[in-house]
Amino acid sequence: MAIPLRKGKQRSTAFDDIVGDIYQAAAVPEMWPAVLHEIGACVQAPVAALLAVRGDQWVGWALSHGTPISAHDYLRSDGPQRSNTTPRLLRANHAGFLPALDVLSEQEFNADPLITEWGAREGLYHAAASAIPIPTGDLIVVHLQRRSGKPEFQSEDIASLDRFRPHLARAGLLAARWRLERLRAAAEALALLGIPAAVLDLGGRVMAANRLMQDTSPWVSWLPGDRLSLRDDSASALLLRAMAELRSPRPTSVRSIPIRANVEAGAAVLHVIPISGQSSELFDGAFGMVVITPISSPDIPNSTLLQALFDLTPAETRVARGIAEGLRLKELARNHGVTLETVRSQIKGIFAKTGTSGQSELAALLASLPKSPPGAAR
Repeated sequence: MAIPLRKGKQRSTAFDDIVGDIYQAAAVPEMWPAVLHEIGACVQAPVAALLAVRGDQWVGWALSHGTPISAHDYLRSDGPQRSNTTPRLLRANHAGFLPALDVLSEQEFNADPLITEWGAREGLYHAAASAIPIPTGDLIVVHLQRRSGKPEFQSEDIASLDRFRPHLARAGLLAARWRLERLRAAAEALALLGIPAAVLDLGGRVMAANRLMQDTSPWVSWLPGDRLSLRDDSASALLLRAMAELRSPRPTSVRSIPIRANVEAGAAVLHVIPISGQSSELFDGAFGMVVITPISSPDIPNSTLLQALFDLTPAETRVARGIAEGLRLKELARNHGVTLETVRSQIKGIFAKTGTSGQSELAALLASLPKSPPGAAR
């Protein structure tokens, strides 16, 4: 299948224009859907995807214009991890595109999650793909698919796609390097504010850390594989759970984690911040930022601070402040004009959000938070 002409363009010029767009998309991820649409049009494939995978986790993707929106849900599911398409591509070790039926039998392809859990519902079938390892440790997969009833990809279609492959590989490497520089810049910007910060991928690997995070050894332990842990065992368990929920943060996720004081340093609070707004952009898949706030002078924190740190409701905030002041649950119920059962329900919600397991532990955590500034809302 020859590359379609752009209006007023010769075929060679059209190819050069698409290649130019590929390199621009490496720096401007918003361009990928249009670029992928152009590549797909060359081989009559309405679905084209550019995906980045690290280990067994998809860390980002871009989809061509016209790709069913359900593709995002499929990519966020465990379907891709159960699919045999990418492992078979890697096993083939072919420096080019391959039709799916070259690496899978027809029976295997029909039973693959790509078809059973997504493609069949959307009226899609024949696929061609290429796996492109890049030096950053990421793997780029370029995947195209045709509608059901259309013929499988022919040798001339594969030849057309192979012309784009080296440019897609180089653009992917550039995108990965530029992304890393952006992450480093974001972490260093927080250093200017005196905040230790690190950026994590979905597997918990540190992708960038500012100089202040490197100096948090009283609280943080650095593990092999660019991973971090906390020296406070209970806080470390909460951190592992928070990182596991980066892909799909829940309302009850504990994201502000108290770190107890030790012989080397005072108490601190670690915050896990999900960053998922760019989850459909190549190499900008959902990841998280970890920041550490050392505790200064103890006092009862103000309501605004409590809500910001732990995502407490106004009612939960009032109860939390009452606990910090040493009030009993009956007193809180009476003061707030609610039943004792209501207060007990609210305190359970507070325990879940703060990662504490009792009133004394909650009171100690709240007492260790920064002092309320003069005139701050109580």
